[in-house]
Order: sequence, then C-alpha cells, then structure tokens
Amino acid sequence: MLAVPEREPASSRWATRAALFAFGLIVATAFLHRLFGMDTPVAFNLVLVTLAIAAGSIACAVFAAMTIWSTGRPGTSRVLFAVCLSLALLSLPMFYQVWLRSFPMLSDITTDAANPPALTAAVRLRGPGNNSVKYNRAKWSEPQALAYPDIQPMTIPRSAEESYALVVDAVKRLKMDLTREDPPDADAGTPGIVEAVDKTLIMGFLDDVAIRVSGNDETSRVDIRSASRFGRGDMGRNAERIRALMTEIRARVDATVPAAKDDRQQGGKAAKPAKEGGPKSGGRRR
Repeated sequence: MLAVPEREPASSRWATRAALFAFGLIVATAFLHRLFGMDTPVAFNLVLVTLAIAAGSIACAVFAAMTIWSTGRPGTSRVLFAVCLSLALLSLPMFYQVWLRSFPMLSDITTDAANPPALTAAVRLRGPGNNSVKYNRAKWSEPQALAYPDIQPMTIPRSAEESYALVVDAVKRLKMDLTREDPPDADAGTPGIVEAVDKTLIMGFLDDVAIRVSGNDETSRVDIRSASRFGRGDMGRNAERIRALMTEIRARVDATVPAAKDDRQQGGKAAKPAKEGGPKSGGRRR
C-alpha cells in the first residue's frame, strides 16, 4: 500500500491567500484613487482593511509554523512568503509616517494668515471625512511663519483687473481645474476671487486653491491659499503649489504689456485684453 504524503496545514494556505488578497486590495485602492477619483476617506478606510488582513495573514502563518514545527508537515515556503509580504504591507504606514514627520504638520497654507482667501466653492466639493474649509489661525499661522517665511503676498504694478486676468491665465497654465471666477468690481469695492482644484502627481490627492486679487488702477495685491482636503500634514505640497503659482504669475506679468491708462479708465475693460493675452497670445510671446 502506497504511503500518502502529508498535506501542508490549511492555515499556511490561508496565510498566503490573505497576504495576496491584501496586496491586491492596496494596489487596486491606489489605482482607483489616482485614476478614477475615489474619495480619499474611502481609500484610507480600505488601506486600514488591508492592514487588518495582513495582520490576520501573519497570525495564520504563525499558527501554521507551529503546526509544521510539531508535525513536520510541509508548507514552510508558504509561511515565509505570507510573512514577508504581510510585513512589507504593514511597514508602509511606518515609512509614510516617518516621511510625513519630516515636513511641518500643516495642511492649510496662505499668504495672509490674518485674513486668508475663503474657500467658498470647496464647501460643496468636500464631503464627510474631509478637512474643514475654515482656516485655523491659532494652529497654523505661527508654524507656517517659521517653516515658510517666503510665503508672502504678491504686489503687482498692474490694475486689479489686469492682475486678475493674469492670475486666471496662470491657474490654467498649471492645469488646475477652475471652480470659481469672480472678477474684481471697482464700483462695489469687491476683490477678484479665483478658486481651483489641483491633484497631486503621484497619489492623486485633491487640494483646494483660493486666490484673491485686490487693488486699484495702479497696483494690486495677490493673496493665495492652498489647503489639503484630507490629512493633518501635506508633506510641503501646498507651499510648493503657492510658489509655483507665484512663479507663473510673475512670468505672465513679464510676458505681457500693461494696458494704457486711458483703457483702465473705461469701466474696467482692461480685463478683456489681459485675458486675450493669456494662453494663446501669451504663449506666442514666450
């Protein structure tokens, strides 16, 4: 009678299956979040589920290892594979936290901490689990001043209408999605407001941007605010975005010719020529 070889413990097979499922789940979550706009809170919860499954895989692997040790049954390779893959998945949050802590714990950056541009359009775009659109001055203003002293308001030697058109042009050139465009109204004394949504390159995190343009017929001031929708820290991306906007706005100012004073006095019609010097004519001057 032929001897039937002993089968590996069922726990070793389940450990491998759980580890592979956890790996596939985290890859699918990253794919759906980056390319198909899955809400960040939902993706975060799926990552937590992935970590729980990975921990369960290690528990199964430990039980299988004890069985193999006591009975001499096969399955060691499955146990080692499950443990290595699960530990790699569980180590991701630790590496992420170390990376996150290397930056200031800020998620809302602005050039005007005393009176930051309001995130009005972002109210309807942010859902449950997202950060509040209200700027926490007591929490963020002082750490920002220490971490990013260069984030200051811009002064442009152009009228508010011209500067507003240049700001809109800069936002479009940086491939941000505009969500609000309110030109300045000199008669009502209201500043121009631009709001947009930007997505990070690698992970696809959505951040909201608000830009306020105030001033008169001779000079204007531009204030920018960039805020993360999710998370306590932004790994410096909001400050980088504000710097990129400032650089692009300065480039638009250098690439265009100021409107004549007579044109600026004609009821704020200078905004139209500035817009026409945007993506098309501005590009030809470059």
